[in-house]
Amino acid sequence: MELQNKSLEAFLVRAEKDPAVMELLRNLIRICQEASELGIPLDEVAAAGTVGWTIGQDPKLQAMIEYLFEISKIKQITEH
Repeated sequence: MELQNKSLEAFLVRAEKDPAVMELLRNLIRICQEASELGIPLDEVAAAGTVGWTIGQDPKLQAMIEYLFEISKIKQITEH
């Protein structure tokens, strides 16, 4: 299959060789579709994906993200 997007084409080639990568690709597409249906702009979806990818490169960042999520929960509780 030849696509106009070389990055997507490379991802598909990788996915065809590895069932785990194929499942990941399916999940990414499904989640991005859901985000679109909820009205989330592509640049925001891309930003969230970039954060996830970056954490995969440096797992120490996971603690920082979890801390930010906890602060967000506290803020929501105090606003009500």
